[in-house]
Amino acid sequence: MEQLKDILSRRSEIKGWMIQVENIHRRERYFLLDKNEIATDQDREVKQQNIRLRIFVNKKDPARQGEAEKMIKFSLPLEEQVDSAVRSALETDIQKWELPAKLDVMLPKLKTADLKMLENLDKVMQDLTEQIYSVALKKRDVIFNSAELFLSVHDYETHLSNGLTHHSNRTKIFAEAAFSTLLAKRSDEYLEYRWASGLKELSIDELFNEAAERARFTSLVVKKPESGSYFVLVDSAVLDLLMHDYLTQLSGGSKYLKLPFIEVGQELIKGAEGDLINLKLDPYLDYGADTTAISPDGLLQKPMDVVRDNRVLETLSGKQYSDYLNKQPTTVRGNLVMPPGKYSRDQLISLQPKILEVLQFSALFTDPYSGTFSSEIRLGRIFDREKGTVEYIKGGSLSGSIFANFKNVRFSDKLVTRSTFSPGMSASGESASGYFGPEYALLADVSVVG
Repeated sequence: MEQLKDILSRRSEIKGWMIQVENIHRRERYFLLDKNEIATDQDREVKQQNIRLRIFVNKKDPARQGEAEKMIKFSLPLEEQVDSAVRSALETDIQKWELPAKLDVMLPKLKTADLKMLENLDKVMQDLTEQIYSVALKKRDVIFNSAELFLSVHDYETHLSNGLTHHSNRTKIFAEAAFSTLLAKRSDEYLEYRWASGLKELSIDELFNEAAERARFTSLVVKKPESGSYFVLVDSAVLDLLMHDYLTQLSGGSKYLKLPFIEVGQELIKGAEGDLINLKLDPYLDYGADTTAISPDGLLQKPMDVVRDNRVLETLSGKQYSDYLNKQPTTVRGNLVMPPGKYSRDQLISLQPKILEVLQFSALFTDPYSGTFSSEIRLGRIFDREKGTVEYIKGGSLSGSIFANFKNVRFSDKLVTRSTFSPGMSASGESASGYFGPEYALLADVSVVG
C-alpha cells in the first residue's frame, strides 16, 4: 500500500487519488434434498482482496480534469498499473472539482458488524446449518428443494491523497430457501431469500416457513387477476427499493446533469393527501446495511432529515457535485428511516372493499427518473371484503408510478429493518441499502393487467 501511495504522490500529472480496499472472508454452503434427507451439496471458503483506485489528473485547461478507475493487484507491477490508469484518465474530460480537506474531527465509532461473525465465522455457519437441517425437513404438504447460505466478513480501508486513512468492517448474510408442490406431474417451485447485516436481523425459521407456506399457496392458484385498478398492499422490500430509487431525484447529480430533479421546498409527491412521507438518512444506525462514518470522498456523514411532511429539505450532494453547484456538501450515505403509520396490516386490508396483496414480484423494475415501476406478479392474493373471500392469484402484470400511487398512501404501524447488498464496490462506495421503516404500505389506483 505504501509503495502504491508513493508512486501516486510522485506523479506530477496526478492531482488527487482515492484508494478503496476490501478484504473479504466468505463462507458459502449449498443444501439439497437427497433421498429424503437434506445434504450439503457444496461447502466453500473464499478469501479475496479488492483494491479500487480512482485517480484525478490535470488537463491543459485549468477548469477541467480527467479521471479513471482501475482495479489494482499488488501481485502485478504497480508502476505499469498506475501508468494504465493515468492513460485512461487523460482520455477523459470533465469539469474540475477538488477532494475535501483532511477531516480534523474524531470520527464516531459505529456498530457495523456482528460480533459473533467477527469472532468465529465457521461456528456461525455451523449453527445456522443446524437450524436449516431442523426446519427444512419439518413435516409439510410441500417438498423441500434446496437452500443457500452465504456468510461474509468485510474489512474496508479508505486512503485519500489528502492524508485521510479510515478503517471499518461489515458483516453480511444471504439465505435462500426453495420449496415446491407437484401439480399435474410438474414441479412448481417457490423461492424466498433474505439479506441481513447480522444474526439478529435473520430468522431461518421464518424464512423457511414463509417459503413453504407460499409454495403451498401456488397449488391453489388457478387464474390471473382481472384487469383493472386496485388498492395494492406491498411490503417493506418494495418500499425500500422504491424510496431509495426515488431519492435519485433529490441528488445534486440529477440537478447538474439536468435530469428529473425535485428542488428543496417542493413537494416530494405533488398533491399528496394520504400519509405524508418523512424520510431521514441515518448513517449511524446500529448494524444498518449503510451505516458508515464517511463518504467515499472522505466527508463526515451525519444523520440528516431529507423530507418532512412531504416537503424536500435537502439536495443530496457529495463533494463533486457540490463544487459544481457551488453549495455545501451534505450526507449522501446512510440507512433510509421512515416513521410508522397508524394502521396494523389487518386494518390496512379492511380500509377498502377489495385489496390486492402482492406476496412476490417476478422482478420489480423501477425507473428512478420517471418514478414508474412494473413487474409480473409471481404470487398474490385478493381480499374481497364484500364477498368475504381470499383468492390467490399469479401472473398478470402490475404497473404504477410513485407520483400517482403514493398520493393516498397509508403506512403500517409496525417498523422493520431490512438490509440489501449488491456485489462489489463502485466510485460511490459499497453497494448497499439499509431500511428502517413501515412493514407495509397500501397504494391506491394501481393498474393491473391480467
